[in-house]
Amino acid sequence: MPSQAATRRRGLFLVLAATFLWSLAGLFARLIPHLDFGTVLFFRGLFGGACGLALAYLEWRLRRLDARRLLSPLAPLVVGLAAFAISAYVAALMTTTVADVLVIYATLPFFAAGMAFALTGERASRRTLVAASLAMVGIVVMAAGGLGHGRLLGQSLALAMTVTFALLVVLQRRDPTLPVAPINSLAALVAAAFGYSVSTHAPVGAFDLGVLFVFGVTTIALAFALFMEGAKYVPSAEAALVSMLDVVMGPLWVLLAFGETPDFTTLIGGAFVVMAAVWRLAPELRRPFRTVAPAVAPL
Repeated sequence: MPSQAATRRRGLFLVLAATFLWSLAGLFARLIPHLDFGTVLFFRGLFGGACGLALAYLEWRLRRLDARRLLSPLAPLVVGLAAFAISAYVAALMTTTVADVLVIYATLPFFAAGMAFALTGERASRRTLVAASLAMVGIVVMAAGGLGHGRLLGQSLALAMTVTFALLVVLQRRDPTLPVAPINSLAALVAAAFGYSVSTHAPVGAFDLGVLFVFGVTTIALAFALFMEGAKYVPSAEAALVSMLDVVMGPLWVLLAFGETPDFTTLIGGAFVVMAAVWRLAPELRRPFRTVAPAVAPL
């Protein structure tokens, strides 16, 4: 039987592998800049959603998934909101820098805390409120840098995506038995249908199709499955801190491959966001181990 240390290392490796796959999203998007938003969204959602449902079916066959929970009254709302967030994520990647999108998305826990208070009266700690304030300073700095540079639309889409996923976190806590994997896969397929409806239906070459297939399968299905499995064996704060490497790795890949350099305001704003999140999570690392799976897939 594996030791606790070995099990923890395995969990951290799985979370790190998932974070690495998520960090490739911007790279995939930059490999196909000639394709329109609808086409990218359609194929990414189609491949990722279909693969995710296949994995969910396998879990159901292994009796690890209660498919009856898909009949929850919250399920259609969660699917719709997740489909919007997935669509906004692709649109943001295509209209601003990868660094902008990932830094804004790193503020998700703070928006979730604010919405939990507004909708359910769940009070956030003073430490969370201070960290959220610092993170918002970073967002304001980034948005100011985007004015007049054609990036404000992409930043707005990234913010809309983040706020939507924060609402999903709150809704998920109202019904924690919702099967997250198939719901996110269904949302990806709904987003794919929307993408098809707005696509220009331009011809897609073999290379483009291969990139879109890997884009969808890795960032929607495989990364999510790896993260969910790894989160069973490490404290939630550790999993969150490891997943924040996405904010560093994502811009690094597009910098190395395409020379997409974050501007000064993005670096300053990103520093505020990352420091705020790390400072907020620091006390959690000293608490006893608790197995906590993520409320929603991090896209």
